[in-house]
Amino acid sequence: METLSLDDGAGLRVVRAGFLEEQKFDWSLFEGFDSLRVLTYSASSAAVIKMLDDFSFESFECVFGSEAVLGNFLEVIAFQKVVTGQTRAAIMGLKDERHRRILEKIAAGQARFWVLRRFVAHAKLYLLSSGNSTRVIVGSANLSERAFSGNQPETLVVFDNDQAAWSHYSGMFEAIRDSGADEISLPKDRIVQAEIEVTEAPVLSDRSTTVVIEPPEPAVVEVSAPVQVERIEKVVAVLKPRLAAAIPNFRSGRQRITPVVKRELSRIRLVKSSDEADSRYFSLDRINGKAFLSGEEFSLRWDNQSVRTDARLILDFFGNYEGAFEGDVPAHQRDYFTLMAWLYFSPFICDLRSLAHLRDSDVVRYPSFAIIFGKSNCGKTSLVDTLTTSMFGRPHTVDKRSFTTARLRGLQHAYRRHPVVFDDIGRRAFNQHGRDMIKDELPPPVSEYPGFVLSMNAEPHSFPDEVAKRSMMTYTTTALPAHNEGLRQKLQSEVQQIRKTLTGHLYRRYLAEVMDRLELDRLPEDWLAISSSVLRGILEEVSDGAPPPWCRQMTWLDFADKRYDRVRERVLHLLRMSAYTKRESEGPVGWTIDGNNVIVWEQRDAFGRRAFAWDDLPSTLIDETASGGDRTVLHRKSLESFLGLPLRPKAQWWRRSR
Repeated sequence: METLSLDDGAGLRVVRAGFLEEQKFDWSLFEGFDSLRVLTYSASSAAVIKMLDDFSFESFECVFGSEAVLGNFLEVIAFQKVVTGQTRAAIMGLKDERHRRILEKIAAGQARFWVLRRFVAHAKLYLLSSGNSTRVIVGSANLSERAFSGNQPETLVVFDNDQAAWSHYSGMFEAIRDSGADEISLPKDRIVQAEIEVTEAPVLSDRSTTVVIEPPEPAVVEVSAPVQVERIEKVVAVLKPRLAAAIPNFRSGRQRITPVVKRELSRIRLVKSSDEADSRYFSLDRINGKAFLSGEEFSLRWDNQSVRTDARLILDFFGNYEGAFEGDVPAHQRDYFTLMAWLYFSPFICDLRSLAHLRDSDVVRYPSFAIIFGKSNCGKTSLVDTLTTSMFGRPHTVDKRSFTTARLRGLQHAYRRHPVVFDDIGRRAFNQHGRDMIKDELPPPVSEYPGFVLSMNAEPHSFPDEVAKRSMMTYTTTALPAHNEGLRQKLQSEVQQIRKTLTGHLYRRYLAEVMDRLELDRLPEDWLAISSSVLRGILEEVSDGAPPPWCRQMTWLDFADKRYDRVRERVLHLLRMSAYTKRESEGPVGWTIDGNNVIVWEQRDAFGRRAFAWDDLPSTLIDETASGGDRTVLHRKSLESFLGLPLRPKAQWWRRSR
């Protein structure tokens, strides 16, 4: 039976073209034209602004499309709020003269921006023209520095002076812009804040028209960009309880937003909580020497007196461990100072990991996760909260219910370079969601991503070697006596006063000094040495004489060697003289030496578990082929090298390890 098929011009299209040649991408592809019109994803806003700044287009138009289905008016508002904030943030990131020049072009009508409200725009389209010359560029690459860097398998197709292609794609661009987009309004003067109010969403700017939302059929809905979807969902979650009552429901498959509804929405004033979703991020422009915190410029200028105030407060904070905590306090202070050096440096870690991956270098040297664990009263939370306050003005901890694989990916994109802090993560949640994230050495599809801080009440055998070598592991048994409530309250009061007095100027100076020491396209010899030496230099200025012993330069090799100290201690206990026998299996538990091997045997408990967590030991020490059951065979020479002493039971070697 013959079927009559009508083509309405919508949906998936097929364009027939001929192949001429292929070449490496170069930005000169955009040179020599007076006009550029772009249809791209919202995630490309920073690169769009860069192009507008770098090229002398007399006319520039850009439509930001959505990679997610906008199924209702609330999602439209959320999407437009995110995109407008990204565009404003990109302009804010320019130096003063360039910032002014961009806004002058916008005010003169030479540059215009739109954001979609109706379509799922998967197309990436670039239309260039100058007189009779035209160029159409289509393909898989978004207008982003990452996509055009040559590191992603993207393809662009070019049509030069092809009238048919120009007519077709120009018509597509104009149809999308004119029937489904709203123009973004930008101020004539300097932009000082990226985030906009809900009432400033472009879709609400024209109060005289009615907007009709018609969601697509479920069969057509396809999530192609989880990053953008995650961000929109977070904004929707914040707006929904406050705006839902003013937005009409769907009727006959349509949602009608009349001028009356728009006016009602414009009267709503939202009171934002300090933990409002999608509000916390930190961004660094290392080329121009600028920083931004949650959409506002983060000054890198500091006052010397304020720096000295912060330095004195940090010294006082670390000094509180003395005379109050029980255990190896000097080691405790030194370990926490090392963690501070990582946390302060963490906004730069994404750059080093991306560069290491590009250069096929050792990514393990640049850990993006820090794990601080030990007893419940060893001051983990107090330390992290105080350090983040010294950096960004207040502590910021993410609800541990967000510790899932999907949410971690979303936070990785949303927070940019701002540390993501989780407190009291359980072992089960860590094993289910954290281990794979830590082991994943591929950089995420964004240029800026954060370091993660996980605080846990865990035992030293909770983490296998594959996690330990990829993380900044900080384990301590030094703790505040649980029975001394008066001392606890006194210390807590002092810490709270320290946080209230911190100015943030020490961290501003730290960022500026570290940026001066780092090269954009070269990996540093030792990032930990740079970070700890900058901190030592600042803290030394307010010390009476030499700085405290814990305040010293720490190298990466120092840390890498030290992170197995706890494992070494447990191995030494396992291989104690009282457990040694001349022959294998003479007792239920023991060890012996057999030529080039050390053999250890154990009993299992009622649940089949062994007493020693062999996953903690570097895997190169274990002879996996010879090991099995309750028996573990270790390579003697490798084990002796790891322990730093020979295995000679008769010489009572274990006494020298004390």
